[in-house]
Amino acid sequence: MHAIAPSRGRVLTVDDSAEMRVLVTASLEALGYSVAAVDSGYAALEATRHESFDAVILDVDMPGMDGLTLGRALRGNPKTCSSRIAMHTSMDESVVRSIFDGYDAFLPKPCGARMLGECIDRLLNKPRPR
Repeated sequence: MHAIAPSRGRVLTVDDSAEMRVLVTASLEALGYSVAAVDSGYAALEATRHESFDAVILDVDMPGMDGLTLGRALRGNPKTCSSRIAMHTSMDESVVRSIFDGYDAFLPKPCGARMLGECIDRLLNKPRPR
């Protein structure tokens, strides 16, 4: 019988693109992370009501609730305020930062599996500011 290796962390990825959700999920699961993927900001809020996540990867440009609005909602909720947030977008980082500066990492789209994994590794291994 094979023992199941412990997860390196629980990650929620939020993107309206099914292809991007599959890519991010496969990349992170290959590195040992446990990943949940949802297609909207509303679905992400619902997921965080039921589970805790160490990191959340947010697409910025989504219909309905965009990633910037979702990021603010996550930061304002005591249950999710300490989750690490990575913004994943093709927008320029200075534009994103000017609208919402409460994220912990910026991932340009497109980014490869290696960059994605390194970003999440850094996020989950650096101490939280007090």
